[in-house]
Amino acid sequence: MNILLVEDQDDSRKTLSRLIGMRGHKVTQVATAEEAERALATDSFPFLILDWMLPGKSGIDLCRELRARQDGDKMFILLVTGKTDRADLEMALEVGANDYLTKPIDLSLLNVRLAVAERQIRDLTERNQARIALQQSARTLTDILENTTDGFFALDYAWRFTYVNREAEALFGRSRKELLGGELWQAFPELRGTAFEQNYRQVMAEQTPVEFEACDPRGTKWFEVHAYPSGGGVSAFFRDVTERKRAEDDRLTKGKIESLGTLAGGIAHDLNNILTVISGNIGLAQLEAPVEEKSLLGCLAKASQAAQEAAHMSSQLLTFSKGGSPVKKVVRMPELLAKSAHFSLHGSNLRAEMVIPPDLWPTEVDSTQIEQVINALMINAREAMPSGGTVDISARNVELDDKPGALLPGGRYIKVAIADHGGGVPVDMQTKIFDPYFTTKPVSSGLGLSISFSIVKKHGGMLHLEQSSPAGAAFAFYLPAARAEPAVVRTVAGSGLPSTLQRILVMDDEEGIRELTSQLLNTLGYEVTAVTDGVEAVNTYERAMRRGENFQAVILDATIRGGMGGLATISRLRNIDPSVVAIICSGYSDEAALAEFLQYGFRGALPKPFTRRDLADVLQRAVTSSKTEPAFVR
Repeated sequence: MNILLVEDQDDSRKTLSRLIGMRGHKVTQVATAEEAERALATDSFPFLILDWMLPGKSGIDLCRELRARQDGDKMFILLVTGKTDRADLEMALEVGANDYLTKPIDLSLLNVRLAVAERQIRDLTERNQARIALQQSARTLTDILENTTDGFFALDYAWRFTYVNREAEALFGRSRKELLGGELWQAFPELRGTAFEQNYRQVMAEQTPVEFEACDPRGTKWFEVHAYPSGGGVSAFFRDVTERKRAEDDRLTKGKIESLGTLAGGIAHDLNNILTVISGNIGLAQLEAPVEEKSLLGCLAKASQAAQEAAHMSSQLLTFSKGGSPVKKVVRMPELLAKSAHFSLHGSNLRAEMVIPPDLWPTEVDSTQIEQVINALMINAREAMPSGGTVDISARNVELDDKPGALLPGGRYIKVAIADHGGGVPVDMQTKIFDPYFTTKPVSSGLGLSISFSIVKKHGGMLHLEQSSPAGAAFAFYLPAARAEPAVVRTVAGSGLPSTLQRILVMDDEEGIRELTSQLLNTLGYEVTAVTDGVEAVNTYERAMRRGENFQAVILDATIRGGMGGLATISRLRNIDPSVVAIICSGYSDEAALAEFLQYGFRGALPKPFTRRDLADVLQRAVTSSKTEPAFVR
């Protein structure tokens, strides 16, 4: 052990040094307090032996000063004095001496004092080492807490902040200087009555850890919290999981829509077949009704209008069910946004503020369907701001990385955001707004957002509620960017029906539709042969060719229950007659062949329900295109 001996009398200093050295210690000798201070500045001494009476600064003054130093409790001080008065000895202990030894020095008593000192110094050294280790551990823990990506705070038994890390400052939006020492409920009174208060009080009362997720009182952010008892109070790690919750909600919404979509698609298909018969027969009745029967014609016109509205609803159901098979073309989004916004806000007390960069990438979309999406979002904004205001519309180019679990694959996208300044979407409704038929408006169908969700998904993009607060809500949708430029539209003059177009082959498994289509074609001057499935259609077409009584066109239903449908039938017919003029007909508006009929070998597409006019138009276009454009077959 390294011992500093401070004694001004040479004989006493040498004697004490020799006696102490006999116990195996290294002794440094000095004669004054000032020399002792210089020695302490260059070396470490766990054990000091000080003479009370020294020239200049006394030993008791030096003892007092040493104890006042930051590391003053790390050394053992033995005060040597010739004084035997009890008050003097008590003063020695009061100024910080661990023990004292009176002169003349008794050798046996010195050894006892040294043995006691050695034992206490070992204990003191161990405590100091433990304290250093604890301080180092505390510094390490502080470094970890200050650099973790989670927020962390500690509260004492009275709910006062005792520690707040850097990330917690950012998540709280408050500085630690402002929070430390203050009570949690005074700093954040809005937490009272929330899941945060309930769980923190449970931890405090039961002294058990709790993990939970909760939304902040403003309804803008979700937090994952791990709270646990600590030092009679509560400590908590917490992180912002808003994006994760949003992704989970988006996946849940997708699942709901996909499961209900299957049912909606089947219902809409059957409804379209029924509406085809209804609207078609209304059209026939209008042709047969005498001109002077104004009341009857008025009733038929109203019935026809109602059938058209029902057909529109059926179309919405089909779009919702599978997003509709978009008939895509490359377009520029600024023009589409401007047109749709103007139409949606016409006659309202709102105006649109558009921020769109001139270098916005083109995108390949079904313009009609995307207009439906924009219209739904604009209607939502109108309903959120009944007193008027501004709807903010923005678009920008974004490039997404391909990450595991991402809602969209990596690539180039156009992001369109439509924001209102209404009251926002309540937290408890944010997971329901894309559910079919969910609405808070008494006159709303509740299909607008759910259908829009399906349309954007079918285009390879995503629609979601990006942000909501009492200051308003913002919806955003992403659409894949196209590398091609929009095509220049060319108008080709059409011609009338050729005089040779006499015989039409109709294939449909629904008897009512077969009869109706035949009657409508008869009124247009055609001779009709109607069959129930693809096999019969192929046989009938082949027999007619052998007799030289060719069909000028065939109308094929895409879906035949229990039989050969339109796609398989056209393949067989083209083997027999490569120049066959075929029209695909379907009650499913998302039928791929309706959107890309040329690629399947058809000359035209006829979605159900259809009218006499629709039938005449599609026949004319099909025959005209067969003479000017070759059909492309997959």
